[in-house]
Amino acid sequence: MRALVFEGPGDVRFKEVPVPEISSDEVLIRTTYAAVCGTDAHMLDGAFPAKRGIVMGHEASGVVEAVGSRVTHVAPGQPVVASPIVVCGSCKPCRSGRYNICGLRRHLGIEADGVYAEFFKLPGYSVYAAPDELDPKEAALVEPAAVGYHAVCRAAPTPSETVVIIGDGPIGLFILESVVAFGAQRIIVSGHRKRRLDLARELGADRVVRPPEEDLKAIVMEETDGTGADLVIEAAGRAETIGESVHLARSAARIMMVGIPGEPIPFDFIDLVRREVDLLTSDASLYATELPHELVAKRILDARPLITHTFRFDEAVDAIHASKGQDAIKVLISFDGI
Repeated sequence: MRALVFEGPGDVRFKEVPVPEISSDEVLIRTTYAAVCGTDAHMLDGAFPAKRGIVMGHEASGVVEAVGSRVTHVAPGQPVVASPIVVCGSCKPCRSGRYNICGLRRHLGIEADGVYAEFFKLPGYSVYAAPDELDPKEAALVEPAAVGYHAVCRAAPTPSETVVIIGDGPIGLFILESVVAFGAQRIIVSGHRKRRLDLARELGADRVVRPPEEDLKAIVMEETDGTGADLVIEAAGRAETIGESVHLARSAARIMMVGIPGEPIPFDFIDLVRREVDLLTSDASLYATELPHELVAKRILDARPLITHTFRFDEAVDAIHASKGQDAIKVLISFDGI
């Protein structure tokens, strides 16, 4: 089969590789659509570490090609979505239902062969039947939708709260849709790309802010009568915005960290402690308990507005480069033609 393989920063290439062999507990999936994640672009640029020689990609939809003898919940020919992680199943996080933070977790496209291939495999526990109404293109975005939704589940906003979301990327936009679903009364989104901020307004943001043209802190204080936000969700992963989040939150508020920075973070820890601001973190998602594929199918988490470009599989490298463009939000790779 044909696959896009990561050989190192700046070196990705198509190769002919064997179709994955599955064990009794695994599922072989024929890829329908894959979606480009910022991680893929960072790998290409050398800004994100990954195992050399692996097939890239971790966001995809597909159809079951074959199942192992012990897999009974999906069958060949069935459309599926996939949680792109392989876990040990026996550590305390796994046994307590927090498998997304398994200490031995391997992520497709980073530590294990991913989805930029005609076929990919996963353990049966990571594969879920796609609802009948779920479009295959939207199904490829279930993974980033799940990441945003999981963070919001952990932060648990209420209808009476003011929420600030820092970051207008796909995760930030799915966080916005999730916060809207939770019913928060006032939502402020901060970002840098006009197209994404315009979409954020359409998706339910009460106010959008574009630093440095606008002063985010001043606007948050204006919107909250000088007290600060009840919940700040940082989804940009930049040192300056992570540090700034402390000063946007009111006393006894919550800060949820989702973005992953690549540098040390200056943090006003004394201010955080003296005002009893709760610091929360979120990583990956829990398909097994949160069922994000059903939310995407019902368009409570609407993936359609985020899809801006579609490329053929033989244009996958171009797709990764295109994802860095100012007009791009989510870029799809089609394995069955555009």
